[in-house]
Amino acid sequence: MVRAIQNSDEQLPSNVGEPFTVDTANAMLPLVKRIVADMLRLQKTVQRQRERLSVIDQLQDTTDQPEYQEELADIRGSMQGEEQQLEACVRELNALGVEPQMPFDGSVDFPAVLNRRAVCLCWHPDDAGVEYWHEMGEPTSARQKLDTNIHPLSDR
Repeated sequence: MVRAIQNSDEQLPSNVGEPFTVDTANAMLPLVKRIVADMLRLQKTVQRQRERLSVIDQLQDTTDQPEYQEELADIRGSMQGEEQQLEACVRELNALGVEPQMPFDGSVDFPAVLNRRAVCLCWHPDDAGVEYWHEMGEPTSARQKLDTNIHPLSDR
């Protein structure tokens, strides 16, 4: 599930907290992809449990019966545990210097500097690598393709 940063065999940029380049963001991408996959799975599970509870809560005759109360408590406990795991994934991304886009759709931002202004390199699970950027505070929908011929965000 959630991978402890200190136990990872991944090669991480040595200066976590400094602005990312395309190269350092792509180097971190294998770990980020696994965390995002966990988050997407957890998010789907929590959403299904919420929907299930919503339907059950509307059935007054069911929720009052003792045999169903235990099942409801189990569902709520499971959902709470998975919500905590989801929060742990967000904290792990944050510890790496990466920000998940909220509401979460799998997109993550890597803080960077472009032409002396703060921007975000961004990645979505459908992307092959870190190929887009957007202004700080803008949603993923505002992202723009990096110029593959010349981009000042590369270590090359």
